[in-house]
Amino acid sequence: MNKEEIQFACPMDCFDVCSFIAEVEDGRVLRIRGNKEHPMTKGYGCSKGAQHLERLYHRDRLLHPKRKVGGKFKDISWEEALDEISFKLKEIREKYGSLAVLHYYDSGYGGMSKTVDKMFFNYYGGITVPRGSLCWGAGIAAQKYDFGESRGHHPKDHLNAKTIIIWGRNPYNTNIHLMEYLREAKKSGAQVILIDPIQTKSAEIASEYIGIRPGTDGALALAMAHILIAEELVDKKFIKNHVKGFEEFADSIKDFTPDKASKITGIDQDVICRLARDYGSNKPSCIILGYGIQRYTNGGNTVRCIDALGAITGNIGIAGGGVNYANKSIASYVGGEVEKSERAVKNQRSYSRTFLGKYIEEENDPPIKAIFVTKANPLVQGPDLNQTIKAFEKIEFKVVIDMFMTDTAKMADLVLPCTHVMEEDDFVCSSMFSPYLNYSKQVIKPRAGIIGEYEFFRLLAKKMEMVDYPDIEKDIFLQRALEPLTEAFQISYQNLKEDFYAISNRDIPWEEKQFTTPSGKYELYSDAAERDGLSPFPQYIPTKEGDEKYPLRLLTPHPKESLHSQHFVFRDEIPTVYVHEDTAQRYSLCSGECAEITSPKGHLTAKVVVDNHVGKDILMIYEGWWHKSGSVNFLIEAATSEMGEQAAYYDSYCSIEPK
Repeated sequence: MNKEEIQFACPMDCFDVCSFIAEVEDGRVLRIRGNKEHPMTKGYGCSKGAQHLERLYHRDRLLHPKRKVGGKFKDISWEEALDEISFKLKEIREKYGSLAVLHYYDSGYGGMSKTVDKMFFNYYGGITVPRGSLCWGAGIAAQKYDFGESRGHHPKDHLNAKTIIIWGRNPYNTNIHLMEYLREAKKSGAQVILIDPIQTKSAEIASEYIGIRPGTDGALALAMAHILIAEELVDKKFIKNHVKGFEEFADSIKDFTPDKASKITGIDQDVICRLARDYGSNKPSCIILGYGIQRYTNGGNTVRCIDALGAITGNIGIAGGGVNYANKSIASYVGGEVEKSERAVKNQRSYSRTFLGKYIEEENDPPIKAIFVTKANPLVQGPDLNQTIKAFEKIEFKVVIDMFMTDTAKMADLVLPCTHVMEEDDFVCSSMFSPYLNYSKQVIKPRAGIIGEYEFFRLLAKKMEMVDYPDIEKDIFLQRALEPLTEAFQISYQNLKEDFYAISNRDIPWEEKQFTTPSGKYELYSDAAERDGLSPFPQYIPTKEGDEKYPLRLLTPHPKESLHSQHFVFRDEIPTVYVHEDTAQRYSLCSGECAEITSPKGHLTAKVVVDNHVGKDILMIYEGWWHKSGSVNFLIEAATSEMGEQAAYYDSYCSIEPK
């Protein structure tokens, strides 16, 4: 028997990016566990990470390339797949030009090796690529206007805070290691406040839960700012030296009183006043934002309104402070061959991820003739699925790369299996929460001779005689990707393989008070925003309201058991809709019974659970369900935020009735 323990990293689009240990015997993984040596993982992971072993050996995992023939999939060889794809790509480029090929990708895998898909299509000549975001785009755009870029505090720095506001985030479901820091901070005397339309399990570790009407967070933030300014709980020195546009901002919110905000948010004005005073006086104060707050048409301004609280109180660039949305410290130092390949692009056009179906139907110059989908499941995760599916069906050549026969893969002409993270070497870095770069070592050889994306696109480039395409081993590709990091911080590539790496002296963003905005200051007044046709200072913009036919707002947060749709391959039951007892009574709904939910875009059957942790006039259904169960995204309309082209998932309304 040959037993060994091998370290690998979780590549899911998750805040924590855990490090795992795989126990291997005779080439088979017996079990996995959290890595005790990793400074963030500390020996435990979430339920999603625990399912890596099940995904690796699942009976439904794709092991061979498949071609659809007469509506059914048949196994083919890798050589046949390469020949067919090469032929079609050459043919389409010759007849219509390279822009007739559309690539849909997202963040289904966070390792560097699978970014090779972008490199291939750059050398192909440039194609039609996505822009905007289904995840965090509005918040990223907002913090770019305010700070210059998004940077987050090291999680351990939250222990220095006296007041912590968890705003629209549910770490119990999505960020398990943050929960540990919050518990420790509270135990040390910090006041931990949760603001959310849903009283999630995260409220169990909060000192106080404040329920808020969906989409009104910006109004709450502006009323808090109004109080802070009126009661002189601002940091005048920080404002004078490091903030641009304070007077204009203060003037714009002079009428945004707690009474006005109370009517908008549903929060008692006394609570608003107390919250503002606690944040402004019990310092240092820290805000930790979730992505839910920016999934509305006003999402970017909401983040800007909340950012402003940190700026006017001087809770920026100090221990225990910050408005923490994302952490892009490592990602900003990744480059290499993918970046270099951008020089090979001759033509390129883009489409909004949110409006994929509409774009496919309407684009005619040239029309879309082929679609490649990598690291994504758009026919489950995108909005307005009925339109997208109809548009997808009309495309003559579709290729999907995935581990499983997802709903997107079922509609393809060719489906290619891909490697699991345990089947190859890679580097995984987070741009969300964890500051660590993790080396993930190959644990076992790929099952059934599966070719990973790196080698597949390398072979396809040879088949297509792309002479400029870098014919290099993957380790060289990874090394070149990390060269900006190794050069900037004088650390060897080998050391990055041997230890967990975080950039030193980056625990507190903006500590030097040098912001990457045009002015070098925090910009309450942003000329860039004004040039983009937006308000130069943060403002509250009311979101879309329901109507008589569709009065109930639909919220679709992330479940604890799955990362988007990745783990719903294991589930066959129908979705659950959670409603407040007031909503249940008005619509004659009973726990355990089924209901029919209807929106302007589609229908869904779900099992009812009456739960007063959900606000009134809200339907809550976790996202990620496959079509076999009923995808909640059939109900969601396609709309975007005012900045960042973020999908405004939470501005969808429905009706409900017993079934």
